[in-house]
Amino acid sequence: MSDSTVTYAVDGNVARIALNRPDRHNALTDPMFDEVVEFLRRASADDDVKVVVLRGNGPSFSAGFDMSKPDEFYGGAESKGARYAIRTLRHRADVMREILYAGKPTIARVQNNCIGAGLYLVLVCNFAIANEEAVFGLPEERFGSGGTSWIYPFVAAQCGLKRANELLMTGRKFDAAEAERLGLVNRVVPDAELDSEVDELARAICSLPREGIASSRAVAHMSYDMLGYPGMFTPHYGVHPLVVMMDRAGDEFDFRERIAAVGFKQALAERDEAYRGRYWGW
Repeated sequence: MSDSTVTYAVDGNVARIALNRPDRHNALTDPMFDEVVEFLRRASADDDVKVVVLRGNGPSFSAGFDMSKPDEFYGGAESKGARYAIRTLRHRADVMREILYAGKPTIARVQNNCIGAGLYLVLVCNFAIANEEAVFGLPEERFGSGGTSWIYPFVAAQCGLKRANELLMTGRKFDAAEAERLGLVNRVVPDAELDSEVDELARAICSLPREGIASSRAVAHMSYDMLGYPGMFTPHYGVHPLVVMMDRAGDEFDFRERIAAVGFKQALAERDEAYRGRYWGW
């Protein structure tokens, strides 16, 4: 297997982008997001490519953003100031916008863990096929990071406002069957059928003429514009740094402070203890 954290290959009319940190359940970093975008640009420029499949190598699609470096996870607002954080977070928003507006149709192949930033990728892909064991969640509110700022309108647009409030404010896990009911994935299949189902969808898209695919993408992008999708990304870098730097009362859990005090693993354990119950439990 390649040492690259993201790989790219073309098989006929299908380009395949793979997150390639299987030992870390494809925990995502900013350079990995940049590589995904660069490979999407390559696919868009390749006239032979008609569709792009995005997958994760190993046991998980993605366990979310790599939190081993909290300053990077939070965008650097507390340690480096709002100016730095706004630049960093604007770049992340631009990455997500570019994936949504990719020149070729995108299919997310989702297995097992699809958490946080992993689910971000699913939200901005055009199609998503998941195995029955897939587990989803958007737990950023549990970090007090304001990480859900641009996700709110996306989830509300796809699931409805009340369900978006529940999923985002509680950060609870939900299974593949619920993700399908909510419209976050197109189809859920047994694990043994995941690759064949993704390939079948890819073949269906590849049967369309190149001109038709290009026109369809252009109309989709115009629809995103009319629905206000471009503006959904702006709150991420406009609001996030302020939320990260907000004060916490003495009786409120401060994940960032606890990381500094007791280390990351213990802070995670304390976070899970602080947020318990049916709506919180992980």
